[in-house]
Formats: sequence, structure tokens, C-alpha cells
Amino acid sequence: MDEMILYQLAELAGAFNKIGIKPVICGGLGIYLGFHSRESKVPLRTTNDIDLILTKTQVLEQSRREAIAEIITDKLKYVVCEGGKHFKFQKGNQYLDVLAQPVEGIDIEGFRAKFVKSHLHGHITPEACFIEEDLITISLSDILPDNEKAGGIEVFVPSPTNLLLLKLFAFDDRDEKKENDPAQAHAFDVYVTVTLADRNDYLQGQKFLARHKNSQIIQRSESIVTNKFSSVDQVGWQRVLEASSFFPNLNVQQKRERLDEAKRRLVRWFTVSP
Repeated sequence: MDEMILYQLAELAGAFNKIGIKPVICGGLGIYLGFHSRESKVPLRTTNDIDLILTKTQVLEQSRREAIAEIITDKLKYVVCEGGKHFKFQKGNQYLDVLAQPVEGIDIEGFRAKFVKSHLHGHITPEACFIEEDLITISLSDILPDNEKAGGIEVFVPSPTNLLLLKLFAFDDRDEKKENDPAQAHAFDVYVTVTLADRNDYLQGQKFLARHKNSQIIQRSESIVTNKFSSVDQVGWQRVLEASSFFPNLNVQQKRERLDEAKRRLVRWFTVSP
């Protein structure tokens, strides 16, 4: 992972920590943070943006919403990207996307939650409805080579099961829109997450899925797994197979064997015992 995005994260998270918030980081960077100590088993995808998801707990109070907006737009000097509608921000070659857990009482326009009108919005992400469950605390001093810049700074990353939900939905959305490159990136992240997760992650996920088995979000995720990831020949794994960064030194059969193992893990993960 490029060190520059990690220092960008340290700047953002340090400002959030000062007002008592640990930012929840998802996307490719969230996967890197959650699995950086296990990455030798599989190539992790690089990313050039931060996906920040604002949660119910963080935005219930108007004063807290305004403080977050002030950090992003005033203190850290991010500006809205053209067409970003106050949820896509940029500072030089640094990018920040703001996602939103569904929150009652926040004005909604289309797919945007208006946390602070004309200053800070969030892209509504229904599959993040359980994002605050089983959050993992990450100390940036364990990630950054310069501990002085990361000392005491902490972020949250979603649990492996919540990461899978986000990535399965993102893949399905891009696949339905025939956006091959974004779909490939999300499929790759599904592979990484399910491959690097350990037995404790799996058992935690089983409890999580059992708690929410009647949720439409969980039922749709199971459908995505069945229809797009339950065979190596289905579109989900085929997108991974097409990625140039997916074990380039292996032949096709060896790559398929790795995908088959990931397929078995994913199907088992989303098959919850009654």
C-alpha cells in the first residue's frame, strides 16, 4: 500500500480522534488495515482513495455532524469533487468518499444523506445497516513506519462479514451496470477477505448472520453468493481470474484451484446452520 494514503488517513483519523471519534474505514483500504498482518498469503489490491462510512452513533447529534463537516472542509481543506454532491472530496491527489449508514431523522435526497446541507453528505449504503457490530480497532502506529506521526491514532474497520457484505453488494451493482473494472476490483476484494479470514472470523460471522437471518440485506447477500460466486465459472470468480495482479506467476489451473478454495469458504460462510 502506498504510504501516502496511510499518512492521509493518519491526518484524517487524528483530527477525528480529537473530537472523540474513531473513523470507520471500509473499501480497499479497510481490507488492507484489517488484514495487513496476514497479507503475505495473498496479494492485496492497492487503492488511492479513503472510503469513510459515517455511522448512526457518530451522526445522531447535530453538533457532531457539524464538527465532522468542519474537519473535512475547513481544517483539512478538502474540496468537493465536480459532480460529487458533497460526498466526494479531493485535496490535491488525495481522495475521500463519504458513505452513510441509513440513519433515521437525516434528510435524504436520492441516494444522499444530508448530514450538513451543502457541506457534508453521505452516499446511502443500505448494506452497511449492521456496520457497527463487531468493529475492529486498528492502531495506526502498527501500520505506519513513522510512529511519531501515528502515535495514539486509532480507526475502526468493519468485521470480515461486514466487509464481505459491502463488497458483495458493490460487485453486484457494478456487474449489473456492466462496469467491468470496478466489478473486478470488488470481486478481488471478496477473494482477499474470504481467503485471509481465519476460523474465529468465520465463527463470528456465523453468529452475525444467524442474528440477522431474516434481514433482506442478508438474504440478498446469500443470493449474490449463490448466483455469482458459487462456482469458479460464475462471473464473480471469473472477474478475479481476469485480474493481471492475481498470482501472475501461476498457470490458469493453479489460479482456478485457489479460486475453488475461496469459493468453498465463501459458500460455507453464507450457509448458516438453522
